[in-house]
Amino acid sequence: MEVVHTAATEVEAVMLRGLLEEARIPVALNRKPVSGLGSIFQLGYTEVPAATEFELIVPDHRAAEAREIIGDYLASLEEENPS
Repeated sequence: MEVVHTAATEVEAVMLRGLLEEARIPVALNRKPVSGLGSIFQLGYTEVPAATEFELIVPDHRAAEAREIIGDYLASLEEENPS
């Protein structure tokens, strides 16, 4: 299994997961707290991370295809909304 993209938001991660699933690429999401940023607040004994990244993980043999799909999608967003 290989991480093919790290999304900054859950919305981005879910959108990209849907694109990969449409292409019949098995994909898992790994929610990962961003280290070094502390926590927003504490709930009892549980700290809530200030920021979270979402890793998209696919089988090694499908990683190149997944990266291409993600890259094409992100490029199309740039074309629609140039900075």
